[in-house]
Amino acid sequence: MKYQAIFSSTMARLFFGCAISLLGAKAIAAITYSAWPSSTTVVTADGSNQFGGNLSGLFYDPATGTQPAVLWGVQNSPSKLYNLVWNSTSNTFVKNTANGWGQGKTLYYPNGTGSPDAEGVTKAELYSTDIYVSTERDGSGSNRFSVLRYDISSSATTLTATNEWNLTSNLPTVSSTNLGLEAIAWVPDTYLVANQFIDESTNQPYDPNIYPLHGTGLFFVGLEANGQIYAYVLNSDSSYKRIATIASGHTKIMDLSFDRDNGVLWAYCDNNCSNRSHLLAIDTTVGSATRGKFIIRKAYERPSSMSNINNEGIAIAPNSECNTSNLKQFFWADDSETNGHAIRRGTIPCGPLF
Repeated sequence: MKYQAIFSSTMARLFFGCAISLLGAKAIAAITYSAWPSSTTVVTADGSNQFGGNLSGLFYDPATGTQPAVLWGVQNSPSKLYNLVWNSTSNTFVKNTANGWGQGKTLYYPNGTGSPDAEGVTKAELYSTDIYVSTERDGSGSNRFSVLRYDISSSATTLTATNEWNLTSNLPTVSSTNLGLEAIAWVPDTYLVANQFIDESTNQPYDPNIYPLHGTGLFFVGLEANGQIYAYVLNSDSSYKRIATIASGHTKIMDLSFDRDNGVLWAYCDNNCSNRSHLLAIDTTVGSATRGKFIIRKAYERPSSMSNINNEGIAIAPNSECNTSNLKQFFWADDSETNGHAIRRGTIPCGPLF
């Protein structure tokens, strides 16, 4: 279902971020877009023709101890995961040559076969060697809306999933196999509990203790066909439970990224929506009809220095990497590798944006 702004004859404008019920249908307020919050010029951040297109998802893994920061990238054709590190000489991200990562690692389903259409990538605990990939179809071209978990500690050049959560039967049917599970982000329990996130399966504030196999947070996935976001408990035994459905405000969605420092879920749409960003957070307003639910708090146009290209992935650096101007890096993955480049970088302010 695509959400559109609905206006009544008695109302000139709906307040931004508020949801109403009108004639039994859901509606969201008209969205006002602000200019990108930083004037920093967007620049390319990879070498020429490094991926051949189809780089679809990004996740920024900050440096820890002696380990450098890694920009993780997934490609849907061929199905690969890349470990990208910063090269200060070329001022670009390059493919890590250590531990078998030189050409990226080919991804497989848990049975060691198949070609997952990898669209999004995220990590849960940053110190963990687990990484999660969202997929929309299998190698045969059939819908297979799955989240796959991989152990990235191996030196092998292929990765076989240790778990698969196949969500296909639990998500809306789509009209095309190219409109499936595009986006994924992990949100920690600490944020959800502190802000009394509503578990829609119980209609009560989310209680992690009733899901003992789920880890320390929830996975939020985005369905391209309708722009909706779905929050899931993913259990270690590969079972799952959907506990919330969230309107992103986009008619399509390409990626999600949770800013762990500022408690903001970024929902991104590509050139289908002029590369606009919607920023969501849990409504904590006492007495609000949407208290405990994620609502749109801010919306941005793309940076003026970036054309309307096919960006399908985003990633955000942590506040620990803020520069002297109080800015941190923001990354885009261009599925079309426009002008031979798939990765671009700009900045956003480090502090709260609303």
